[in-house]
Amino acid sequence: MERSVRRFPAESRALGAGRTTIALAQASILLFTPASHLFVPVGGAETEVSCTPPVQSLSLYCLAESADRQFLNWVLLALLLIVASGILPRYTTVLHFWASLSIGQSISLPDGGDAVAQVVTFFLVLACANDRRTWHWQRSRTGPRDELRKGSVWQGLAWAGWWGVRLQVAYIYLNSALAKLPVGPWSEGSATYYVARMENFGAAGLLDELFRWTTGITIIALLSTWGTILAETLIAVFLVRRGSRQALAALISGALHVLIIVQIGIVSFGFIMVGAVVCAASRGIDTYAPRFTSLLPRRARGTDGGRAVVGEARPERVGVSGG
Repeated sequence: MERSVRRFPAESRALGAGRTTIALAQASILLFTPASHLFVPVGGAETEVSCTPPVQSLSLYCLAESADRQFLNWVLLALLLIVASGILPRYTTVLHFWASLSIGQSISLPDGGDAVAQVVTFFLVLACANDRRTWHWQRSRTGPRDELRKGSVWQGLAWAGWWGVRLQVAYIYLNSALAKLPVGPWSEGSATYYVARMENFGAAGLLDELFRWTTGITIIALLSTWGTILAETLIAVFLVRRGSRQALAALISGALHVLIIVQIGIVSFGFIMVGAVVCAASRGIDTYAPRFTSLLPRRARGTDGGRAVVGEARPERVGVSGG
């Protein structure tokens, strides 16, 4: 365990990319949805924000209860854009968790993405506890003082937080896959046929007719239904494995949610899940992304005839730094 903790890349550009993806997905909710649509009467109740202590009372909408909710939306939007920029990750993770808590605990019509973001950003506060960079897009530092920092208690907290993200996200996907098995349309292989034809939650947009037609073909309906269950299971299993399997989990998650977004929408939810998987798979991505880059043509890697272009690191240096 000590060896694993010291080897953990607390300064990870992959983890930063996941954080940015989650923050931008949340920002899209506040940017494109007015407060009048986020705070609505539910079940005949008044449009009120629950401020039950200790958790819900920490929401911005409770701390500034008398303020205009649209103005508070803009405040949270600004915070999320600051987080997405990658500045001071060790500190902005706290702001990110607070923004996620405010959204997930206060709006009237949350979706699964809000709940996932709330839990994942909590663990990210720990996972970024030893990240001393100015921007999370910078390479990890490897000086003598940085080596000493790898034995600090902050490094242990960061390692534990990253494991929290891995286990939580893996559980979400495994639970989703297993919960589908006893449901008739999923076990029979016809779920995507019915989902594409739901009145309020079906295929929409430019490709709605295409998806209705393709899901009407039996073999495609079977493959897309059971393929969803298989993809979720593989993501869960690969996230708790090592190395390249973690990176593969991120690729499967990206493909799965992009297809769902194109077919039925739920854009913010899809990108929150992709960002969460990238955070959970960050160590594998940090390790294998440079190896993938080394397979690209020289010009795509920023080299010309074996000479590095000014301002670019050589591929082998990138591999050593590990992200």
